[in-house]
This record gives sequence, C-alpha cells and structure tokens, in this order.
Amino acid sequence: MSIHHDSIKEKLNNQFADTILSWDEQYGMLSFTIESEYNLKALTFLHDDAELGFQFLTDLTAVHYPDQKGKEIAVVYHLHNLIENTRIRMKIFVP
Repeated sequence: MSIHHDSIKEKLNNQFADTILSWDEQYGMLSFTIESEYNLKALTFLHDDAELGFQFLTDLTAVHYPDQKGKEIAVVYHLHNLIENTRIRMKIFVP
C-alpha cells in the first residue's frame, strides 16, 4: 500500500474537518495546521490509524512569532511513516 497526500488529507478531513485550519505543501511535504486543543487527538489518530501509520516523531520544535497576538508560539511536529517513507508536518499555535 502506498499513501499519498490526497488520501492523508481525506482521512484527516473526515476525522477533523472543523478543526483543521489550513493545508500547505512545501518542498513535497504535506503540512497542516490544526486547532491546538486537538493536537493530541490528531497525533493519536495519525499514529493509530492502520493505513496512515505515522508512528515516528522525527522532530518537535517551536517557532516564536512575537507579533501574532494570541498565536505567538507555533509548535511543529514532523511525523514519519517509516514503512511508506512518507513525512508530514502538523502545526498548532498557542499564546
């Protein structure tokens, strides 16, 4: 089985449609921003879903945006499906 960005987006939209704030694709990596209250639910879903299988956290980082009132800190998760060699990026923003 091979997972593609379209199938990842479809599964996430089916599960979290009202909480996904944006999608992006830079340098071939699918990225999405989700409401911060759903970060653990989204990470658990990406990990536990048999077809997605993002079970490796490659990197966890934060970015400071001092001029973005109420969204000063972006927490960025880089996830990797080792079997399919597919990577995605999930972002949340917090005060």
